[in-house]
Amino acid sequence: MNEIYLDNAATTRVHPQVARKMMDTLVNNYGNPSSLHRLGIRSEQAIKEVRGLIAKNLNCQTQEIYFTSGGTEGNNMIIQGVVENKKRERMRIITSAIEHPSVLDVFTFYQNHQIEVVVLGVDAQGHIDLTELQAAMNEDTILVSIMGVNNELGTIQDLKAIGKIVKAVNAKCVFHADFVQGFMKIPIDVQASMLDALTLSGHKIFGPKGVGAVYLKKGTDIKPLLRGGGQENNLRSGTENVPGIVGFGEAVRLRSDSFMDEFEAIRNVRNDFINELETKIDDIKINGDPNGSPYVLNVSFNRVRGEVLLHSLESKGIFVSTGSACSSHKKEKQYVLKAIGLAEEYKEGTIRISFSKDITNDDVKTAVAAIAQAVSSLRLLIKPNKNR
Repeated sequence: MNEIYLDNAATTRVHPQVARKMMDTLVNNYGNPSSLHRLGIRSEQAIKEVRGLIAKNLNCQTQEIYFTSGGTEGNNMIIQGVVENKKRERMRIITSAIEHPSVLDVFTFYQNHQIEVVVLGVDAQGHIDLTELQAAMNEDTILVSIMGVNNELGTIQDLKAIGKIVKAVNAKCVFHADFVQGFMKIPIDVQASMLDALTLSGHKIFGPKGVGAVYLKKGTDIKPLLRGGGQENNLRSGTENVPGIVGFGEAVRLRSDSFMDEFEAIRNVRNDFINELETKIDDIKINGDPNGSPYVLNVSFNRVRGEVLLHSLESKGIFVSTGSACSSHKKEKQYVLKAIGLAEEYKEGTIRISFSKDITNDDVKTAVAAIAQAVSSLRLLIKPNKNR
């Protein structure tokens, strides 16, 4: 059975060249970066090279990049680091209703610990209201955390406009963005967006799991989550994951010259997918912004349960999701759909299809045909409600 993998927002398949680079590092470049001998210095240099490569793609300084274990740690590192560093009697922190759980759950934690939390609503496409943000900002606001690309809808927030508002009202406020779903897929300039912090992850761009990075603007003080050996300039103690960092760097390098061309190709694939769906299946709804990230397609089918549809497609070798992988075991799995005001009859039948450069036109046709067949079969099992 040929597999058609359409869950790339959850994770991507590691690129063979990335795997080879990591294996070479594991076998031949095994020194501890903190060691003073040449093996340690070689590992330290490998990390420095990746730091510089990531910085180049963000338009920041090399020393402003810090390595982590991934997006969740990165978001926690920034949010908790800012709050714990600035703790005072009056504090306000601001986020949106459709953030990743690794942001929202931290905000909820602080809300339960007497810190003022403002959660901005979003419109039907998932965009925050900039006037609502401006009204929420004040001199007590120490942190604004708004994701650049939503992981379930693909909605792209206007980070430049947000940064301008944040800094105009309170120049000392830290502006952070979770950019896990955007890095090396859409361009980002941290200086132009007035960002103080940004979260990245390796496994969304054909790199390894268990490695990520944060950009932290020079002069932005945060309290470290981990203490010990003083690695990562005392912000993230612990021996660095050299093979993971090298693999992350190789994934970035492979995409550096091509991701903008890929963006347009993926948009064409997404548009073809939508056209095929709307031609073959009735009573569906495409969620999010049509001009958002082409890598993510969120679609709802009336009179179908998304989880049942997922497993029906899986039996045919087609892999999709019902939303964020990090929300799949939580009670409130549909908070993003609730935030955009999606009608109840569509919520249960929602799946997320996320694309990569590996998806072909034949894959699109095969996948849509399988979805159409599954939806038709599942709807036959549901008795119509005569009272409706």
